[in-house]
Amino acid sequence: MLSFFQRFLSFDRLIGPMLVRLVYYVGLAVITFGAIGVLFAALMSIFTGNFPQGIVQLIMAPLVAAVGLLYWRFVCELFMLAFRGYERLGQVRDLMRIAAGQAPPSEADPNHPSF
Repeated sequence: MLSFFQRFLSFDRLIGPMLVRLVYYVGLAVITFGAIGVLFAALMSIFTGNFPQGIVQLIMAPLVAAVGLLYWRFVCELFMLAFRGYERLGQVRDLMRIAAGQAPPSEADPNHPSF
């Protein structure tokens, strides 16, 4: 538990990718439960006598949910790209230091404060 708090308080690793995954799963659950709710509303419409509206809802609910899930995945992947790009740039920086003959950042200055 202590390592979690140390990782949370330090900025050595970003917690953004973990948060994006969490938000993705919450959104996935919301879209799924919303689609199930619309399907129940469609069945209620059919049984209460509004047959055309119920049929349209039965057809459109899965289609709209599928498009919503696809769009939600795309939006979350865009956020993940930003975090992965940041991590990749850090790797490129370290490789450039090694190629230039400089010490890796962990050995550069022992008195340098870490944030």
